[in-house]
Amino acid sequence: MGFWDVVNRGAQAFGVHPPPGPMGGLWSWKYLDKVKTARMVRSKRVMETYKAFPNLHPVGSEFPQIVADTTTGEKIDTRAFLGQKHFVLITGAIT
Repeated sequence: MGFWDVVNRGAQAFGVHPPPGPMGGLWSWKYLDKVKTARMVRSKRVMETYKAFPNLHPVGSEFPQIVADTTTGEKIDTRAFLGQKHFVLITGAIT
């Protein structure tokens, strides 16, 4: 029995169902160059971005106005939802 088998069985014993796949859902780590990834994460540019992130849009700040196209070609303005029920904006990329 391997390490991840023990982790998965322990999680299931507590009623937690880990993500599918090897390594408890962290299987992509098998294919990453760990040294290159560590250098990138510790780079000056990335560290500055991490430090600046909490101040970009602090909690309670006003959501910026965005005019976006839908997949059907309609335009949506986020200001149209101001003062209504909760608004959830989901984005993605079609590649």
